[in-house]
Amino acid sequence: MFFAVLAIFFIGQTVFYEETLFYFWGNYIVLLLYAAYLYFLGRIYQAFRFGSLRISELILSWTVCLAVTNTLQYLVLSLLEMKLLPVVGFVAVLAAQIILVIPLTFSIDKLYYYLNPVQKALIIHGKDKKSLEYRAAIEKQHKRFEISSVVSQDEPQEKMISMIQGSDSIFLLDVGDGCRGQLLEHCFRLNKRVYILPTFSDVLLNAAEITWISDTPMFLPKSPEPDLGTRVVKRCMDVLIALIAIASLSWLMLITWIATTLYDRHNAIYKQVRMTRGGKTFTLYKFRSMRPDAEDDGIPRLTSRDDKRITPFGRLIRKTRIDELPQLFNVLGGSMSIVGPRPERPEIAEQYEKIYPNFPLRTKVKAGLTGFAQIHGRYNTAPDEKLFLDLMYIERFSIWQDLKLMLQTLKVIFKSSSTEGIANDSITALK
Repeated sequence: MFFAVLAIFFIGQTVFYEETLFYFWGNYIVLLLYAAYLYFLGRIYQAFRFGSLRISELILSWTVCLAVTNTLQYLVLSLLEMKLLPVVGFVAVLAAQIILVIPLTFSIDKLYYYLNPVQKALIIHGKDKKSLEYRAAIEKQHKRFEISSVVSQDEPQEKMISMIQGSDSIFLLDVGDGCRGQLLEHCFRLNKRVYILPTFSDVLLNAAEITWISDTPMFLPKSPEPDLGTRVVKRCMDVLIALIAIASLSWLMLITWIATTLYDRHNAIYKQVRMTRGGKTFTLYKFRSMRPDAEDDGIPRLTSRDDKRITPFGRLIRKTRIDELPQLFNVLGGSMSIVGPRPERPEIAEQYEKIYPNFPLRTKVKAGLTGFAQIHGRYNTAPDEKLFLDLMYIERFSIWQDLKLMLQTLKVIFKSSSTEGIANDSITALK
């Protein structure tokens, strides 16, 4: 697939942009540059993850990857020619590549599962009933796993070891530390693949580096506070990207502002108090997607799946994330960053904190427009899972990770499931 889309691009360049061709080595360099873009962006958008992603998501990954790759190459060739080249050729090349990618994705996916048959899965769970909720997520991966047995950690060790021997993949869900350690050792000896539901301490150790005290190796968890140089670079990057985005998307924001105002003759900008670094509050700006009387009852609530408060135009701008664009001014003002945990409302955060005391740890860094939990989770992701995802971001923080998450946001915009609301009879994501 990789070399096929590469070949289509070169053929397209030859047909539509003959003036950009070199005599000999230059063509190889341009093609190598395109291949480097394609591979790099393919890894970021998970375009090569056959066996892990659904076919629809793989096709989306390839579509976004090719669109960004072709755009970058279009800019490079335009710079070499010192003029903007006609866009028609690049659109035709992209269309041809996508037409090729769709049947190839189905074929490779079918071949993958032919070569990798369904694995017999064993679930070992702890006493917390919530661990069994993850069984549904495993069952959805029916092309990869067939759940053969579900057993409690309270069963005799001999029985569990016997069941491990007869399974291909083992899932340890909320298993106690002592028992988990013993089971992990047995799985390691038997060369079994193990999937472990992480605990809070696992998340803190996720990005720990190995250090040495004399001749003793020890884990050293990363500090959640980046050094001064990194903070300066991140802030400069925030300001630069926000200014470029505002300048390039000002027409779209103007159209949205006019359309929202004309719909019901009310203010198009919605203001709401949110929390950022250190638990400090600030005023967040959004394009209003709900009726003006959405919270006249005085009860703060998240958006539900079939929320009647959302206007028809509001539903469109929520799905496409256009309603979030005014937050670029929050980024310019310094109350938010481009990448970071999404800012929560103080009233809702207070409810979450009563059940999950570690929830305030999300505010160890500045709130963001996009983030780890937004890329890998959804709007209605449970608060404890959102906390884990945000802590993974904080523990792994780097400028490189921020750049990757920004690029991955382009793909999330096209995933309708990422904006799915909470249950209709709820006001928070606790259900």
